[in-house]
Amino acid sequence: MILTPSAPRRGSAGDRLLRSLARRGHAAVGDATAPAAGATLFACPAPDEPAPDLCAWRTAHAQITAPRLLLVTRLGTHPDAAHPRLRECWALEEMARGEGLPLLVLRLGPLVGPQSPLWARLRSVSPLPRGGALLVNPVVESDVVETLDRALSGRAEWSGWYEVAGPEVWSLAELSALARENGRALPAGSGAWEPPLDELKEHRLAESGSWLEHFGMTVRPLAEQAREWAAAPAAGAA
Repeated sequence: MILTPSAPRRGSAGDRLLRSLARRGHAAVGDATAPAAGATLFACPAPDEPAPDLCAWRTAHAQITAPRLLLVTRLGTHPDAAHPRLRECWALEEMARGEGLPLLVLRLGPLVGPQSPLWARLRSVSPLPRGGALLVNPVVESDVVETLDRALSGRAEWSGWYEVAGPEVWSLAELSALARENGRALPAGSGAWEPPLDELKEHRLAESGSWLEHFGMTVRPLAEQAREWAAAPAAGAA
């Protein structure tokens, strides 16, 4: 069972991940309905929301005993990051490390998939910043769900922090071309930059090896998966 200190905003990455995990048998509950013990405390702050104060939450809910913590933050998390939300994510990670509980931290690259806001934005006719030259390590959303499922099911050791980002480096222009080749073009403004562009530019290119090895994962090429999304019955949906 997953315990969320505050419900993720509907449609956010945290919300989508929890819904996918629920379909795999990992139910999410709020503090009002949480069991007294046994639930994994989960936080996945959205880029447009402040990170939760885990210390304050645990003090206010001392009757709830969470045996472990799961944090999902983002690439670029660093104490010296220019973007304040990335600095907040670093502070959240440091706060969690001080709680004395088993801790697993996943720093996500930009999420892509048939239902991801970023994929819809890339399929749209919206102009690309910097001519699309920005380089990113996108990660397929279903691969993140599989990673979380393996952790919650005990198929990976509950420790450490990992950059969960695809092994391929893409420019935004290349990603946009791939998205448009595998789905009808969408109107300008469709989807969203997730994370926002001013944060995305601080994402560092990542090494996926530690993530894939720790969780026993093998990921398929993004272009291959994109063709499958296009061929699915819901192809063309935003």
